[in-house]
Amino acid sequence: MRRRSRLCALAVLLAASAGAAHAAAGAADSTAAGAAGATVSARPDSAGADTLALRLLPVQTLGNAGGERAIVAEPSGIAVDAFGRVYVTDASQHRLVRFDARGTSLGESGALGSGPGDLRRPAAVAAVGSLGIAVLDRENLRVVLYDLFGRLVGVLTDFAALEDELGRVDPVALAADRGGALYVADADRDRVLVLDFSGRYVRSLGGFGVGAGSFRGLAGIATGPRGELVTAERTGARVQRLDAAGSPLSAWPLPVRPGRGRLAVAVDDSTRIAVADEVSGRLWLFDLGGRLLGARADLASPRAVIFAPDGSLLVAEGTAGRVRRFALDPARTATSPGR
Repeated sequence: MRRRSRLCALAVLLAASAGAAHAAAGAADSTAAGAAGATVSARPDSAGADTLALRLLPVQTLGNAGGERAIVAEPSGIAVDAFGRVYVTDASQHRLVRFDARGTSLGESGALGSGPGDLRRPAAVAAVGSLGIAVLDRENLRVVLYDLFGRLVGVLTDFAALEDELGRVDPVALAADRGGALYVADADRDRVLVLDFSGRYVRSLGGFGVGAGSFRGLAGIATGPRGELVTAERTGARVQRLDAAGSPLSAWPLPVRPGRGRLAVAVDDSTRIAVADEVSGRLWLFDLGGRLLGARADLASPRAVIFAPDGSLLVAEGTAGRVRRFALDPARTATSPGR
């Protein structure tokens, strides 16, 4: 009862802080979206990284450096709070690990199990407002909320308890918008489950299909600064931008193969979109219309990506046991000054 009261109290604070952030985002420029339903023919498989506008330069490694830095065996999800602190799920160790912006360990939470405070192969992580961290506890079929100090607040959503209403759910990705709403990618039915800030199920978006706003092999999701959704599909081999109601804004092809493996997605405040393929080890950086801005092809099973407040991009590399930070550096062409 005490934990439930604490969860409700934090949910109210989350809603207030997220609502203020959402209002500020809404006052920002809203003219950057492309034409509704437009499809851009991007060719991320045909451009060399040295010909693109941005280079992704590694500047920091978290997780496997020893010393004061915690060891992360199998990083599977990343979130960053407003202070630059990094939250990483370790799937094989069934825990949530916290770092400061310099990469120093701040502690860890969780242990193998299904009880309160336990995790089973936790996956995606999302900052909820400015006061909480939501973790997709994948094999326990639930979303769990922690505060910024790694203390368990409670279970936001238990998909097993919602089976009569939703049917079977295979949660593979999690995102949160600035209004505090949560979005869960359900690979079993190729749909997005929308939850409010308290974890209550609200509605579903999409479903299996080839048309705009439908999905085939849904494998990743992220939210943009103005409430839009960005999804990535394996079988459909595309990225889609949708508004908060699920209506299509734009789409472009992605050179991925059908099958298993995550397609990690992140969106920054400039609406640049990062997509990483766990299977091929490739990462692409697009503008909001699908134009390729940057790329890397040397990642070790990237399972999660997130933009930090300083504009850098963090990538969780599952098989390398590390999280790398990349600076987005403007590439110099042969005609650039100072070459």
